[in-house]
Amino acid sequence: MDERLVAPESHAQIIDGAVVRTMGANPPHATRHAEVTHVFAGALAEGYAVAVDMLTRTDELNDLAPDVSIFAAADDPATGGRQLEEIAFEVLDSERLSHATGKAEKLIARGVRRVFCVRVADRTVYEWNHDAEGWTTLEPGEEIRDRCFRVPVPAGALVDRVLADDLVARSLLASRNRVLEGALAEREARGEARGEARGARRRTAELILRVLARRGVTVDEGSAARLLGCDDEALLDGYFDRASVVSRAEDLFAPSSP
Repeated sequence: MDERLVAPESHAQIIDGAVVRTMGANPPHATRHAEVTHVFAGALAEGYAVAVDMLTRTDELNDLAPDVSIFAAADDPATGGRQLEEIAFEVLDSERLSHATGKAEKLIARGVRRVFCVRVADRTVYEWNHDAEGWTTLEPGEEIRDRCFRVPVPAGALVDRVLADDLVARSLLASRNRVLEGALAEREARGEARGEARGARRRTAELILRVLARRGVTVDEGSAARLLGCDDEALLDGYFDRASVVSRAEDLFAPSSP
């Protein structure tokens, strides 16, 4: 895996014996390239790594650099070098699909398990079909399931930023990310505190109604609902004090009541 036909970091690859320079990309290609990496950086299962433009020697005439590669992070126990990627992605802007086809065939022959292609022009995602020896179109909602991923990856997440962010969030939750865990715990604690406060206010309102009932003061539905729905502790304390002296329920709410 570590033998090269071109010098690493030379911004080139060799395809069928010809040197192909890797030029800077236009925004549609470059941004989609980054989005694909964004998706997988968050969704990888434990023990896997993601790389961009990593050279892979496929045979004597080809030293290819898939746009995105996913591979086992541990060194190969037999060679001590890095392991062959298990999944490779190509992102196409102005290139024809045949460009990705040639690379896919060589990568598959080398042992890469799965090869995908994202075509920017029509926001289409393809997977190489081993049986048909061609590309299969993936629907946006179709899930890519693989041991390399912590959670299933919707194909649409490769072309839709909202779906991509949702995927990363699910992945972080699945991995029990400490920041998210802390935020969820804090939110839960705040929710419990609010619930306890609501419960205390409710008990105060019910106690006011009991005092009025024992004194024979009739409480209409509107006044009862106003008491039970009050979320101001100071007001409830005032209502409680007045409950022992008012003769009508509506007098609880009058500013001039004693």
